[in-house]
Amino acid sequence: MMTKSGEKSPKKNGVNAPAVADEVDGPLLHSDAPPGELSTWMTNISPTLYDTPIWKLTIPGSHDSGSYGLSVDLGVSPDRPDLQRNIFVRLFKCFSLPTIHRWTKTQSLDITGQLAAGIRYIDIRTASKVDDNNLYFCHGLYGPQVVDMLHQINAFLQQNQREIVFIDFQHFYRLSDDDHKQLTTKIMEIFGRKLVPYSSQLLMDRITLRYLWDKRQQVFVYYRNETGRMEAPVLWPSRCLPNPWANTMSREKLTSFLDTNISGRPPNSMYVTQGILTPSNRYVGLHFYSSLRWDLADACNQCLTKWLEDKSAGTKGPNIVMSDFVEWNGYEIPLKTVKLNEKLALNAYKN
Repeated sequence: MMTKSGEKSPKKNGVNAPAVADEVDGPLLHSDAPPGELSTWMTNISPTLYDTPIWKLTIPGSHDSGSYGLSVDLGVSPDRPDLQRNIFVRLFKCFSLPTIHRWTKTQSLDITGQLAAGIRYIDIRTASKVDDNNLYFCHGLYGPQVVDMLHQINAFLQQNQREIVFIDFQHFYRLSDDDHKQLTTKIMEIFGRKLVPYSSQLLMDRITLRYLWDKRQQVFVYYRNETGRMEAPVLWPSRCLPNPWANTMSREKLTSFLDTNISGRPPNSMYVTQGILTPSNRYVGLHFYSSLRWDLADACNQCLTKWLEDKSAGTKGPNIVMSDFVEWNGYEIPLKTVKLNEKLALNAYKN
């Protein structure tokens, strides 16, 4: 595998490490290859859990999954109209755009690398671009083309036919009806029969790994625009994936928020735990020289790791666990998240 600079990725135990986007906010250019068990953790899950509804499993996810490819060259994206209008940002791009990049980048690994790291929930924010027919990932800046991200997912699934991925089209910016039609058509075209068709949440207890394997279905797509979703009713509506956001910089407030929300998570439903801290505009302005990773994400990941320690998969446990920089500390969060399923398997075996 090649990096952007054209160098070969480093190897660990003879395996290529996943490519990592070039950093402007720190020395990390590569990551060690993830533990081998993460890339096929669903394939190798305990047989005791084959018939467990998937909403009771714990599943690693990434926040702003396409931010590994954010580019200062493509400019400020429409999810931040305040920055698009800001005179300072427009006049001093050589300073402002790298600062925005450091504070909006939440992932270092590309989609292929995230999937190899056990990530099975992909968070996509989509935007159009003036005088450009393509649709892009966005988070403050424009990133990779959405279609390229989808092709990475499909290539992984073709090679790993017992792995299941959840794609959350969480936000849309400046998409016309034609843009939605283009995107939903492309989703159908790329994944085809791999798509898990939308069905009533009352039937979620029937959707297990064995059920999906038997039907050779591998992809849930949640499309949080109902008008656009009508172009492809096979896609899942927003209400089927609650995704509460703490919107805080405080670790204490975050853990309290996570505890409160997980205790009331709805039954028969997938559910996202957002283990992330969000900086305010004022904080970024005062810490323009730093980055999300060094100021907030590492500390947040330590907090999330501790929060997971006494958790178990199941009805009132976490389901999808979303985090920043998923390779952090030797892939500790994906590893811990997957291991919660072992507790569930042990309890099921005892009963």
